[in-house]
Amino acid sequence: MPLVSVGLENYRNYKKIQAGVDSDLVLILGENAAGKTNFLESIYFLSRLKSFRAPDELLVKNLESHFSLSADYSGQKLEVVVQIQPSLKRQFKVDGQKTKRSFWKPFPVVLFVPNDLNIFHLGPILRRKFLDETLSQIDQAYVLDLESLDHILKQKTALLERIYQGQEQPEALDFWNQQLAPVAFRITLARSEFIHFLNNKLSEKINLLTGFEGKFFVDYKHTESDSESALLGNLRSHSEAEIRSGKNLVGPHKDDLTIQKNDELNLYNSSRGELRAQVLALKLLQAEYLSRDNKKPIILLDDVFSELDELRRTKLIENLSGHQIFITSTEEHHLPKIAKDALILKVENNVII
Repeated sequence: MPLVSVGLENYRNYKKIQAGVDSDLVLILGENAAGKTNFLESIYFLSRLKSFRAPDELLVKNLESHFSLSADYSGQKLEVVVQIQPSLKRQFKVDGQKTKRSFWKPFPVVLFVPNDLNIFHLGPILRRKFLDETLSQIDQAYVLDLESLDHILKQKTALLERIYQGQEQPEALDFWNQQLAPVAFRITLARSEFIHFLNNKLSEKINLLTGFEGKFFVDYKHTESDSESALLGNLRSHSEAEIRSGKNLVGPHKDDLTIQKNDELNLYNSSRGELRAQVLALKLLQAEYLSRDNKKPIILLDDVFSELDELRRTKLIENLSGHQIFITSTEEHHLPKIAKDALILKVENNVII
């Protein structure tokens, strides 16, 4: 079993707990605000070294100076310590040996939270996050490119402001465009490869979940350029517009994706249940894409079963066979009938029993 146990100390509402999780399917039960999501978040943190909803400083239990997380994963002992007082320090260990953040890749995760069901209705940031959460778990170069992109865009924004105020010449913009072009091209290429994978399997996966026949296609909206030099030319052609607006108008930070159902935007011809099935399909394919090097991602489902009907709950579990799955819920009856052999953990009074 990949993840055998998880330990938390001074993490969120937990003082100190150790939970055995040696099961294919773990159901975490508790009232609202009991700390179910906090426990799920700790597993995510052990994978990604970050929370999916808060900065490190807010993860430490009130009045404490640090938190620590530990796990037994496939025979490896994992340990993370984050200190916030008197200064911010982080330490990561594998089998007692310190390691760098960039080398920390114990296991991939696929996270599914209720807000994901609105991915088609909300802004493009959520859809770009889906792409980045996937690719950054299997490609360290992609992570570095995302960091470079953020730095370059901040520098360009500051420069655009200085140009607007007459403190710099417009020609100065070309330096950052030359920095941006190769980074943006590599990010777009990686995203395009993932989109290609999705399109090869999306229709089959959605039809399997719904029982209906339909043709589905992920339309990746991005700056079309077949080379770094072509992308640089595109950036240069937008320089005047960027100076006027004071904004970065071209690059991966503007990317988006939509789902076409039978050659029409899915929002126009899909019921709410069908849209949810489409989101499920994307998550299932994300899990498949992350399954490599004899590692399968751990699946974290945070309070999503209450949003799905019995059929889709069952289909989801069936399609995740072979993965270790953690599900938070307020009610045990939300678990599909086929999964009654699950390990059940109950969260009460800031402890897990």
